[in-house]
Amino acid sequence: MKDNFLSVDWGTSNFRLRLVEKSSLHVMKELVSSFGVKALYSEWQQHGGDRECIFLHFLKQQIEQLGVDIPADIEIVISGMASSNIGIRELPYASLPFNIDGKGLYVESIKHSLFPYGFQLISGVCSDSDVIRGEETQMIGLAGKEDLYRKSIFILPGTHSKHIVCENGKITRFTTFMTGELFQVLSTHSILKSSVEKPGPDFTDWEAFDDAVLTSRARPSILSSLFGIRTRDILNKKSSMENYYYLISCDKIVLCAGDNLYDFYKRAIQVLGFGDRAIEIDEKNVEASIIKGQLTLLKLNNVD
Repeated sequence: MKDNFLSVDWGTSNFRLRLVEKSSLHVMKELVSSFGVKALYSEWQQHGGDRECIFLHFLKQQIEQLGVDIPADIEIVISGMASSNIGIRELPYASLPFNIDGKGLYVESIKHSLFPYGFQLISGVCSDSDVIRGEETQMIGLAGKEDLYRKSIFILPGTHSKHIVCENGKITRFTTFMTGELFQVLSTHSILKSSVEKPGPDFTDWEAFDDAVLTSRARPSILSSLFGIRTRDILNKKSSMENYYYLISCDKIVLCAGDNLYDFYKRAIQVLGFGDRAIEIDEKNVEASIIKGQLTLLKLNNVD
């Protein structure tokens, strides 16, 4: 098992465990659960006790469910919200600028008497107005040698979309947009729900979409301001909106595809006139970037 490690990607709403071959990054076994840190944190709030024990008991159960004999000395690395104030243990954020080689990121080696394995817990990165946990590890895996010499903006669509600016090998800025979450709330629970109808899979009104993109460019966006409500709670700072200007000044726009939002983001980039500077990373490589970033950090912290 020295040639393998356990990769844990633990988000707010989801959990993913992988047994990975180091040399090839091949996923040998995988288990996915909807028990993200939020669910386990709620369980701890209800029942009390040692919070770390609740999380590590769940992790131990998931490792056992892989159905593979896992030796006690296997390397385990955990990234995502597990290092937040609702996770296993809260770790301090690294600050900007942040090197995409992983140097300067806070990684804590942890052993617990009730958990049979040691593990590496990866912290996040904060700016004056925003925070990321998980995307910093993904960026270590996504960034290439060319990003050491250029300015790029990485677009990571999702429930809370992240736009991350990388300049000459360093993350210098990032902004969170509550795109997916806000869309879900407005389209299903607000007064707008009666005015919104989801089209069929074969219908896309690109003319209407293009018009909406151009309209949004002319108006200030509320999406990152809304996430600022959360970051103010964490950092006691106000949020800022500069993302459109990031797009104007960057050398490359890197669209990290992964789901059905990809076509819309690609179209928006073209409508805004940045298509000639855009490159796409496919779903397979986006998924692999988390594992690649985790392995880089294992090696960097002399755990290999």
